[in-house]
Amino acid sequence: MGRMGLGACLGLGALLWAAGAMAGELRFAVQGVAPDLAAKLAKVLPITPLPQPPAGIEDARLAAGLRLKDALEAYGYYGAEWTARQQDDGHGQYTVTFDLHLGQPLRVRALTLGAEGPGAELAPLRRLLGHFPLHQGDILDQVAYEDWKGRALALLQANGYARADYQRHEILIDRAAFWAEIYLRLNTGPRYRFGAVRFVGAEDYPRWFVARYLTFHAGDWYSPAQMALSQTNLRNADRFSAVRVTADVHGAQGDAIPVEVHLGSMPSQHLKLGAGYSTDLGPNLAFTYENYNVFHRAQHLHVSVLAAQRSRDIGATYTWPIGTQLGSQYVAKALYQNQQLVAYRSNVFEVGGGRQWSLGPNQTLEALLSFQQSAYNVGGVAANARFILPSLQYSTQQFANILRPVNGYSLTAKMEGASKVWGSSANLFRLSADGVWRTRLSPDWVLGTHAKLGGLWLAGSINAVPPELRFFAGGQNSLPGYAYLSQGPLASDGTVQGGRYLLVGGVDLQRFVSKDWAVVAFYDAGNAFDSVSQFRALQDVGLGVRWYSPFGPIRLDLAHPLIAPRTPAVRVVFSVGFTL
Repeated sequence: MGRMGLGACLGLGALLWAAGAMAGELRFAVQGVAPDLAAKLAKVLPITPLPQPPAGIEDARLAAGLRLKDALEAYGYYGAEWTARQQDDGHGQYTVTFDLHLGQPLRVRALTLGAEGPGAELAPLRRLLGHFPLHQGDILDQVAYEDWKGRALALLQANGYARADYQRHEILIDRAAFWAEIYLRLNTGPRYRFGAVRFVGAEDYPRWFVARYLTFHAGDWYSPAQMALSQTNLRNADRFSAVRVTADVHGAQGDAIPVEVHLGSMPSQHLKLGAGYSTDLGPNLAFTYENYNVFHRAQHLHVSVLAAQRSRDIGATYTWPIGTQLGSQYVAKALYQNQQLVAYRSNVFEVGGGRQWSLGPNQTLEALLSFQQSAYNVGGVAANARFILPSLQYSTQQFANILRPVNGYSLTAKMEGASKVWGSSANLFRLSADGVWRTRLSPDWVLGTHAKLGGLWLAGSINAVPPELRFFAGGQNSLPGYAYLSQGPLASDGTVQGGRYLLVGGVDLQRFVSKDWAVVAFYDAGNAFDSVSQFRALQDVGLGVRWYSPFGPIRLDLAHPLIAPRTPAVRVVFSVGFTL
C-alpha cells in the first residue's frame, strides 16, 4: 500500500507539471544584472499565455522590450542595451532571455528636501524626511522616489492634513553628463477634523444603526483611509446599494470637513433555493430565507433548511443590534437536526441565546447559553441526554474573498461546559478549534494548511454524551481518504463510538491552470482518540480539482488512505452547491 501512496504522489506531480505545460506559457528572463535589480525587472516581465499563432511571440517580445526599457530608466539606467534570444523547450513553452549591458547609470548630484506648514514638525513626518531613500551619489531610483512621495502625502492625510501637497517636486536630468538633481518641497496645509455626518437614502434603517458602520466620528482627525474603510463596511453589510462616502474638503467650516453618506436600499428579504451534493451527506436540497430589517429596526432573521440523504436540518438565528459598536448584538438560535449516518443515528433539538461582541474587522466573540435535548444510538447503545451548555466562541475570517479563499486565514475556537448541578446529564468541559491558512506563492501556486483540534473532559462513560459532542475523524474536511466520521475509538461491538480528543491536520498545494480552475495535491494526518497512549495517526494523500465558481469552490478529490486502508483503496470526494 505504501507503493500505491507513492504512486499517487508521483502521479500528482506529473499532473501538476502537465497542467502548466498544457496551458502554454511565454516566460521572460534577464541576465547580466545583480539579483536585486533582476527581481525588480521581473515585475514588468510576468509570465503570459503563449500568443497564438507562435508568430505572435515576436510582438510579445517587442512589447516586453519596451516595458524593460521604461523599467531600466526608472531605476537610473538610461543607456542600457541588450540582446534577446528565444528558446523553445519542445512542449509549447517559450522563454525569451534579455542579456543586458547596463552602461553608466545616472547618479544624484544634488538633493533639496524640506517641508513647511503647520504639520512640518509632525514627528512621523520628520522621521520620514530623515529616511529619504536617495542621497547624493546614489543611482537615481525614481521608483523609490515616487513611493516616498506617496507615503509622505498618505501620512499627512491620515493625520488630518487634507490639503497637503508638493510646492515643488522636480527631477532635473542631464543624460549626457549622467547626473540628476532632485527638488522636493512639501506644504502640509492646515489640519482638519471630521465635521457633521449627513446620511442620504436607506431611510428604512435607523440612523444610529447605519452610523455603526462608520469607523470615524465627528471631531476625529480627518482620514481618507477611515472613509474608505467605512465605505467597505457599508458595502459588505448586504443591506445597502450604491454606497458613497464623500467629504467636502473645499466646503470645510473652520477645521471641520462635512461628510455625506449616500446609500441605496437593497430588498431586505432574500430567498434562496439550491441543490448540491456532498460525499459525506449525499445529495441535498437547501432553502434559505433572510430578513435583514425585521420591524424596520435592522434586526436580522436567518432561516435555513437542509434536506440531505443522511441529514435533515432546520435552523433559525435571530439577531438584534445594540449599542454603537458594529457587531455588538443579542443572538437567539434554534436548531432541529436528524442524522442517519453510518457512525450513529441521532435527533437533536437545541435552543439558545446570548450576546455577541466585535473585537475588530471580521472578528467576533460570542457568549451563549444553550439547552440541548438529544436521542441517539452509537455503537449499539441507545440513550437520551439533556444538556444546559454555556459556551464562549471566538471567530475570525480574514480571506479577502470568501468565495475564492486562496489568500488569508480563518479560525474558530470554542469552549463549553455542563454540570449535573444545573440539570445536565453529565459533567463535562469541551474545547474545539478549527483553522485554515492559505497563501499565494505566486500567481499560479497556492499553499494551504488546515487543522482541527478538540478535547472533551468527562466524568464517567462517554456513552452519556451525544455524538455531536464527541470527536470523530474521517470525511471531506478531516481525513478524506477515510469515510465520513468512520475513525476513532471503538465500542464493544467493534463499531466507532467517537473519542474524547481530536488531532487532525493537513497541507495542500494548488496549481492554477486558468483563472478559476486549479489542480491540487494534499496530505492529511491525525485521528480521534481517548488518550495519548492510544493515539494512532492515520494518513492519506490525494489529488483533485477546484473550480472557483461564482457561488463558491466546487471540489473533486481522489484520496488514498496510507494507514489501515479499507475498500475502496481510492475514495472519490465531491461537493457542489449548498453543502455543509
